[in-house]
Amino acid sequence: MQMELVTHVVTIALSFAVGLPILIKALRTGDRLVALLSGSLVVDGLEWVFWGLYLYWPGSNPSVNDAFATACRIGISASVLCLGCFTWLTFRSQSVAAAVAFWAALGAMVVGFFGSGAVGDWRGFRSDHVWIWIENLAQILVYGWACAEALLYYRNARRRVAHGLADPVLTNKFALWGTYAGCYGGVQILFLLALASPDGFTNLGAVDIALTLIGIGSLWLAFFPHRLYLAWLRGELSPHR
Repeated sequence: MQMELVTHVVTIALSFAVGLPILIKALRTGDRLVALLSGSLVVDGLEWVFWGLYLYWPGSNPSVNDAFATACRIGISASVLCLGCFTWLTFRSQSVAAAVAFWAALGAMVVGFFGSGAVGDWRGFRSDHVWIWIENLAQILVYGWACAEALLYYRNARRRVAHGLADPVLTNKFALWGTYAGCYGGVQILFLLALASPDGFTNLGAVDIALTLIGIGSLWLAFFPHRLYLAWLRGELSPHR
């Protein structure tokens, strides 16, 4: 079995193994913010499924392969929008500017998708039209926004942790959320680089997988932290033990 196929299967399995339990619990408790965050990961897992089907489907029907690639593309935007909505409602729920930013990003992704479809590029693999750039840049900006908001909150909260005014475990969650968004944003940047210069970025598949796995691991630590990790965050681990 090809190593690339193995890594795809592992990535899909981890996306669902980490994201689904969080999502199910959030839906049961009515926690819409956690549902949006975990939904981002679950939908991204579905996107990886479609991408794998596009790459490894045994049939030779171009229409079927094109449908898988198109579904993968839609999944990316859906995952990004879940994360963007989480960021908006978590950090800037009362901000008109944040609301405008979210809806503008959604609009850009929709316009980019249908614009590229109008020129025959439903899969989103061509770089000779502006629509694919509009869509992907909107996705990257949402990832960057999510990463920046979480890490900024983490930086400010760490100062309160130093004075015993904030919970170090809760504070660390923001760093992990920011890492998740940053890693997935990095994956999307790699896609744009490959789109712009496919010959120069043919060997970045391993980096793509590594960033994805780091992002998944960050959410796993945020919601299923090991007791030793919690003890380390609380300063309860001693090097002499």
